Amino acid sequence: MAGRPPDGSAGAAQQGMAALSLDGGNGQRPMEAVSSSSPPQPSSGRPSSAGGASGGGSGGSSRRTTASSQEEAGAGAGGGSPQAEATIRPQRDGVKVAALRSMSEMRVSKFNRLLEEQVVDLEALRELAWSGIPAGLRPTCWRLLLGYLPPNRERRTQILARKRREYRDMVPDYYDMAASGVDQMGEELGALRQVAVDVPRTAPGVAFFHQPQIQKSLERILYIWGIRHPASGYVQGINDLVTPFMAVFMSEHLGGPIEGWSVGGCSDDLLLDIEADCYWCLCKLLDGIQDHYTYAQPGIQRTVFHTQELVRRVEEPVAAHLEKEGLQFIQFAFRWVNCLLLREVPFPLAIRLWDTYLSEGSQLKDFLAYTLAAFLLSWSDQLRQLEFQELIMFLQRPPTAGWGEKDIELVLSRAYMWRASFKGAGAHFS
Repeated sequence: MAGRPPDGSAGAAQQGMAALSLDGGNGQRPMEAVSSSSPPQPSSGRPSSAGGASGGGSGGSSRRTTASSQEEAGAGAGGGSPQAEATIRPQRDGVKVAALRSMSEMRVSKFNRLLEEQVVDLEALRELAWSGIPAGLRPTCWRLLLGYLPPNRERRTQILARKRREYRDMVPDYYDMAASGVDQMGEELGALRQVAVDVPRTAPGVAFFHQPQIQKSLERILYIWGIRHPASGYVQGINDLVTPFMAVFMSEHLGGPIEGWSVGGCSDDLLLDIEADCYWCLCKLLDGIQDHYTYAQPGIQRTVFHTQELVRRVEEPVAAHLEKEGLQFIQFAFRWVNCLLLREVPFPLAIRLWDTYLSEGSQLKDFLAYTLAAFLLSWSDQLRQLEFQELIMFLQRPPTAGWGEKDIELVLSRAYMWRASFKGAGAHFS
């Protein structure tokens, strides 16, 4: 069932949806009217928007979505109070700073009202969080969206203490024993060596993750997860998936931008509590996409195939050009899926992207293909001008260094609309 768009975005959502050419007669829904070069046009000074989407948590309820590029409250991974999140860049699409600040404060107030309830309405939180979460509220929201914290406020302290204690007990039982080399099988030692090789390669552009204490935390998290999940074990790429959790949960204790963070003043107990939260949230995330990492990685193969089919339906000339040049989607999109685009966009924008990922809940696997297609088609015109080698180099290092939150919002808005238009028309994936 289609969800309701956020207040004030109905016009833009309707305008975007009106552009879709749907034909249910043969079970397929061509989208000739929608292309990356002709995005939905803003309405009344607002960014492109989309109404709610199906799916979410296990309830599969509606999702409010909007490319809220004007709402800077959700930007960045750093800490800070909700009031600080209301600070907006002086110019944005010709809208006065005072108006933007007011909208941002109003958005923070909506989150605060939800989070102050005795029992948080998780579906309402998913709808609101889909369009970005204020940085100061992001740690609590992520824990709730993943089911790590219960919606009932009275139970949170007790459950958090218990889960952190459980993780503390795992460290000597799993990691310390393996690190000592005592009574360990070759397979377990091999897993530890692989983790030890991958951790220094994690988030190469973010110095925070290369501090010794953080490297050790990442190593413990990844090794323990792999040993406790033998169906897949540790696989390259999972190391990147820990970093958003580490940054967001650390932001509760370190202020300012992540470039200036140092854990030198943090106690061992605090670091271990953050490590525990990262471990359990990684477990929750990977529970929904574990077939991305089991033998032959069928989940990744399926998502890459779905992405290719979507591009063929939405922007056939691009798909035809890539095919003519002999470029296979697996050659560039495998890493996109494997790391959930973490290596393709600046890290603060990846944090914003994950607000939407976590809001999707059990529908994330489905939504990923639409997100990847929208991301690829951000360069529709350029791609048609490139030859094979140029395409490989371009797509392995997409030019996103200059992107801002508005660019990510546009990708997500397109992904939402394409999913809404194809809903129930599975033939385009056959």
